[in-house]
Amino acid sequence: MSGENKSILIFGASSPTGQLTVQEALRNNWTVKVYGRRTLPQHVEDPSITTVEGPLDDTEKLRQVIKGTDVIISFLGPSGTRIANTPFPAFYARLFGLMREENVSRIIALSTFSVAHPRDRFSLLCRLLVSMLWVFGNSAWRNLVEVGRTFDEQATGLEWTLFRVGFLKDRDDGPGRIVQGYVGDGRLGMGVNRVDVARWVVGQAGKERAENVGDKPGLSSA
Repeated sequence: MSGENKSILIFGASSPTGQLTVQEALRNNWTVKVYGRRTLPQHVEDPSITTVEGPLDDTEKLRQVIKGTDVIISFLGPSGTRIANTPFPAFYARLFGLMREENVSRIIALSTFSVAHPRDRFSLLCRLLVSMLWVFGNSAWRNLVEVGRTFDEQATGLEWTLFRVGFLKDRDDGPGRIVQGYVGDGRLGMGVNRVDVARWVVGQAGKERAENVGDKPGLSSA
């Protein structure tokens, strides 16, 4: 499935990675929709982008923007180390129900290495990073882990992929090569360029047959 005549919905489009993903989707001829509590002026003013503003718990607005979508991409998650509650697991549970009702099956969402995978092996650097978040940003860590559990337990029947990253980096010399794997496999690093994430996500969205379904691969840049 190429982007031609296909619709992609992006949550978290105002984030740096989300903005790059919007640009990448437009370059690949997707019809782009974005949803957020606040949308960016450049997205509102672009006639090729449909913007819908609303909170994560507005079921009817979510239904409105989900209707007719082919692929959903989400970059939602804690923006700091401390958050007052755990809104994201409840949001995804709500989203999954609406996806089923509107016959939308594909979702690709951002996570981090705080969410473990059975194929992960020991990595001292990864262990240190996750431990630091657990100590200094426990509420953010808890949100991430609960989102992973929500995908495992409540996304049954959907074509979901929860991709995991470590450091998100900005790159000035263009896109690099993406590495997909699991912690401690000898290939996967801890850093990934935002532009590489955008290219990988849009590329995954355009696959005729969905890849990494029900999986949580790690991404890094080579």
